[in-house]
Amino acid sequence: MLKIIQSKEKYCVFDIGTDKLVCLFFKIKDNKPYILGMNHQKSDGFLNNNDIDQKRLSISIERAIKKGLPKNSKISDYKYFSNLTDVNLISKKKFIEINAGKIAITKKDIRKIFKKSIIESKVRGRYLVHSYPLNFRINNKIIDDPLGHECDRLGILSFNVYCSYNLFEIVNKCFKSQKINIKSFFDSGIASSLANLTNSEKTRGVACIDIGAKTSKITVFLNDKIVYTKVVPIGGEHVTSDIANGLEISRESAEHSKVIYGTLNLPFNEKIEINSENSKNKTISKNLLYGIIKPRYEEIFEIIRDHIFDDIYARVSIKSIVITGGASKIFGLTNISESIFNRKVRIGCNSNKESF
Repeated sequence: MLKIIQSKEKYCVFDIGTDKLVCLFFKIKDNKPYILGMNHQKSDGFLNNNDIDQKRLSISIERAIKKGLPKNSKISDYKYFSNLTDVNLISKKKFIEINAGKIAITKKDIRKIFKKSIIESKVRGRYLVHSYPLNFRINNKIIDDPLGHECDRLGILSFNVYCSYNLFEIVNKCFKSQKINIKSFFDSGIASSLANLTNSEKTRGVACIDIGAKTSKITVFLNDKIVYTKVVPIGGEHVTSDIANGLEISRESAEHSKVIYGTLNLPFNEKIEINSENSKNKTISKNLLYGIIKPRYEEIFEIIRDHIFDDIYARVSIKSIVITGGASKIFGLTNISESIFNRKVRIGCNSNKESF
């Protein structure tokens, strides 16, 4: 990412989730990000699935901008990027061909077929978020780099990722109400995978699972190319809800209990104190909390596994799993996920020091 953006410009990236909203202001210095300012707010306005209260989300964006904008800066000083998370995300492959005229392929020809591929990949009611080339074809022969080859027909097979156009319009209007023009949107799951996966993992075959508050984003790589994407409407908030209902405590107390005492390894039968709604602390066994959390995590991973393994190409591609996101920080996650996926699992971390 840092190699393709200009060092003289200043940038701001938004990460809008169903639970929190983050904005990060930065510039590039010596090919590394230099953070100028940042802020995070509770993400207000997200209702069920893709339903968004535009006014409330606009207010959250406004608050983050006001508190995160560096001193002596204006909104117009920055170029803006933002993520999109769509529970109805779809992906499709598209093959396009052009006449090459039996002469050597030039960069102009490659730009021409890229442009044609994007134009012809449009789907009614959908916003094209990403279009990745999987391979080129010259005279029906698959090739990675067609530059300089002579052929009659030049083709490209692309992997396209779409979100709801209505979702894109609503989020874009929220930014425009704050006089912010988004230069480009990106998919949350793909961004997370690029930050957490190593080059060797993406080549061998890996699935990145980003478990957020209300959604889990799945991205599968093989031979350093994306071959599968999916967003599943289940996440850490469902665990919190189970704790709140099971122990009859507030959601805030349930979230605190999950973060402080939550585990997926069978604990000793020790006693813990949690806050209850009647303002008195409630003493429970840690095993009781474990008995609520573990089944829900098992369900989350089983649902994700079924979605991935339903795609036969994704199933045979995956050699390992990387799990990231807020809900991945619970103790004991690796063991339970390895038993369900039957793959080697690690918790995600940013191994690329030149990225975010």
